[in-house]
Amino acid sequence: MKRKLLVILIVASLLVSAVPATGYLTSNPDIRTVTPNPTLQPGGVNDVSFQLVNDPDGPEDDTRTARNVRVRPRDTGRIDVETDELYVQSLPGGVPADLSLRMDVPSDLQSGTYRIPLRLTYEYENGAGSAVERQRTIYLPVRVEPGPRFSVVDTSSTATVNGQGTLEVTMRNVGDSTATDSTVSLSSSSPDVTLGSGQSSTRYVDAWERGENRTFEFETRLGESAKPGNYSLSAEVDFEKPDGTTGSSPALDVPFEALPEMTFSVSDVESSLRVGETGTLTGTVTNTGPMDANSAVVTFEDPGPTVTPIETSVPVGSLASGESADFAFDVEVTSSGSWGPRQFDLAVEYRDQDDRQRQSDTIPTRVEVGPETPEFDVEPVNATFTAGSGDEFSVTLTNTREYAVTDVSAKIYTDSPLSTDDDEAFVERLEPGESREIVFQLSAGGSATAKTYPVKMDFQYDDDDGDTIVSNTYQVPVEVTESTGGGLPTVPIVAVVLVILFAGGFLYYRRRG
Repeated sequence: MKRKLLVILIVASLLVSAVPATGYLTSNPDIRTVTPNPTLQPGGVNDVSFQLVNDPDGPEDDTRTARNVRVRPRDTGRIDVETDELYVQSLPGGVPADLSLRMDVPSDLQSGTYRIPLRLTYEYENGAGSAVERQRTIYLPVRVEPGPRFSVVDTSSTATVNGQGTLEVTMRNVGDSTATDSTVSLSSSSPDVTLGSGQSSTRYVDAWERGENRTFEFETRLGESAKPGNYSLSAEVDFEKPDGTTGSSPALDVPFEALPEMTFSVSDVESSLRVGETGTLTGTVTNTGPMDANSAVVTFEDPGPTVTPIETSVPVGSLASGESADFAFDVEVTSSGSWGPRQFDLAVEYRDQDDRQRQSDTIPTRVEVGPETPEFDVEPVNATFTAGSGDEFSVTLTNTREYAVTDVSAKIYTDSPLSTDDDEAFVERLEPGESREIVFQLSAGGSATAKTYPVKMDFQYDDDDGDTIVSNTYQVPVEVTESTGGGLPTVPIVAVVLVILFAGGFLYYRRRG
């Protein structure tokens, strides 16, 4: 048996050796990378294009096709590969596949050459009708050129939703050489964020040394539809290298925090406002926003024609976030005003951290306005009269205002059966709450029916501003009673007189007859 097997092997070797040397040979797949531009820009995300080539070394004329090629990149050192996997369905010999890797390259990565590991898995036919699977690791070479490089070190913003502020961006040259004639361009892709008057803004640096920090200020504005929280802006630096060549950094991510809209709440509102009077509106204002409000002033916006604040603004000083302060407005409500619940609009003007004048949104404030009260309290003292008699009519006059009134002239008006021949009285001055008795003359007609009659009364006086005012009309009740005199009744007396006269006349004529 062994002899027979040996003979077969000898014959087979002779047959193989008989094949001409000019015949075609087929090689197994041999995959490698080709990188036309392997340069990385530190300080951002780089997309590196490369080719995957199935091209074995050697004189072979044909290469088997690699199928279901899977490429799984791996991180190396400080370069973070963001691409998870690449796939090529078929990779014939000599036909490259164009691929790309996304890599996050730190800004302070040193210059030099780096190799990115690529773990390959693929299949191919072995020429005997069977599929073979292979795994191997190849490398993608990349390099970091020497020169200036930049990173965002810090940001700080004072901009609020539906407001404006300053964005400070601090950047550092983390490269290994100075940058000259550098232009920093900051741009926004969000319609809610504007920089200056548009969507981008630039700053210039003549010389930017290696390791040097530079801080740039940008005017920013947030629209009404903006939301509090983080936004992402993009920065790019164009520069010149020491050798005179130019370069550009990759897009640098600039975090930008949109602060909540500045608000102020009003609480503990109290009002002594009444129709026809000057009262006081008091309350407490609280800074509920995220930033300090310097030199804050509470303002009383136009309340309409029947309400007049004596002063339209009250300073309350600087308010730190969460701090409160009391305010008070003296407010006049005209006699034509209405009483009941009213809504007034308050607001707060202040200066922000950049010393810019700002104003809060309107703060609607509900206030109760009381009905009009009489200027005076009038109480009768002597107001009862007998029909057919006259006497002093006296009342107590009290000043119900919160200020003194002067030159008070009182006048009464009567209707039949009441009459007067002394209808005026005068008080030189009445302090708030002070009372004084004033006297008039009043008569009740003899035919007056016993009941209560009104006596009308008004006052002319000067208020604390020196204005002469005529009060509303007051009515004071006067009681008229029946006559209770002690003499003989008039009708019986007349009857007796007539009887006497008749009797006397009868006797006189009788005697003459």
